[in-house]
Amino acid sequence: MKSLELKQEIHGYIEQADNKILEAIKTLMEPSIEKLQLTNEQKKELDKRKKNHLSGKSKSYTVEESFRMVKAKKK
Repeated sequence: MKSLELKQEIHGYIEQADNKILEAIKTLMEPSIEKLQLTNEQKKELDKRKKNHLSGKSKSYTVEESFRMVKAKKK
């Protein structure tokens, strides 16, 4: 199964999960997420993109639009 498909399937499970399952998922994921630290350069880039987004200088897409674009490129 490809990464995108796996993420979509897991997201579907999460949407239906009760609190006990969500806590278990959080516990499993925390160690790897805590390792993700952004560099100052990455933080600056994100700040720049946020500023462009909020000012309307960059185009934003909904989740649905993003999925349609990805699916269209796969064909």
